[in-house]
Amino acid sequence: MGLEIDILTKLLPNPVTMIAQLGATALLLFGFRKLMWKPMTAYIAKRAEAEDAALRNAKEASELAEMNLARSELTLTEAAHEARTIIEKGKEEGLRVKDKLMTEAKQEAEAKLDAAQREIKHQRDQLRLDIETEIVDVALVAAKKLLESKVDEQHDRLAVQQIIKDVRN
Repeated sequence: MGLEIDILTKLLPNPVTMIAQLGATALLLFGFRKLMWKPMTAYIAKRAEAEDAALRNAKEASELAEMNLARSELTLTEAAHEARTIIEKGKEEGLRVKDKLMTEAKQEAEAKLDAAQREIKHQRDQLRLDIETEIVDVALVAAKKLLESKVDEQHDRLAVQQIIKDVRN
């Protein structure tokens, strides 16, 4: 075959080109380090410090939130207990007021019943007196009429019955 290629010359670069490329690379690294390295490391350090501060703040906020949650749960428990106590006191006060009102109502009802019974007794006594007075008046009228027309017993009976009819009407 007629292909003869010098592989060795193709694999190894030209020494001048190689030195020029190494020099250019060194110059780029030196320039990068001189111009970019310090500002970049300072920026990265500042950024890391800011992130650490944000993490610390977040951790502090989380701890504060947990403390506030514990306090609020304690406050809620105390409020629930106080509410139960207030409700129980309210029930007791309500029962006491109810008992007092019931006692007062019974006393008032008994007083009204006694007053009504006294009034009934008074009216009954008054009616008895009125009836007795009426009976006496009727008896007097009957006696007067009988004495005025004293005829006989049959006539007296009729006269008394007539007087009673007159009194009833």
